[in-house]
Amino acid sequence: MSASDDHRADSGRRDASAAADRGDRSTNKDSPPPSGSGGLEDWVTALREMAPYLDLGWRLAGAAAGPPLLGYFLVDLWFGTLPWGVLTGCVLGLAAAGLQLKKLQDEFGRSE
Repeated sequence: MSASDDHRADSGRRDASAAADRGDRSTNKDSPPPSGSGGLEDWVTALREMAPYLDLGWRLAGAAAGPPLLGYFLVDLWFGTLPWGVLTGCVLGLAAAGLQLKKLQDEFGRSE
């Protein structure tokens, strides 16, 4: 056996050993194994996985707080009907927040 044959045999054993060390991670095609380096690739992957969840607070806050604020500034101050614009806005805001929650539930329930 020549030196190049020994080198190829050692290389084959190392490849088989590395494949055995990976275990189940090599069979899971959905998520790549973490590199452990903490590099840019890891950050990009983490941000892509978090992206759908980053604006949930703003969506719900806007749906719930927007209509009462509009009711106060556009209706109550303009027409002088102080409690009614805010109260109507609160009812509409609660309904909008409920619809937003239902929409989010459908959106994230479909992705699983």
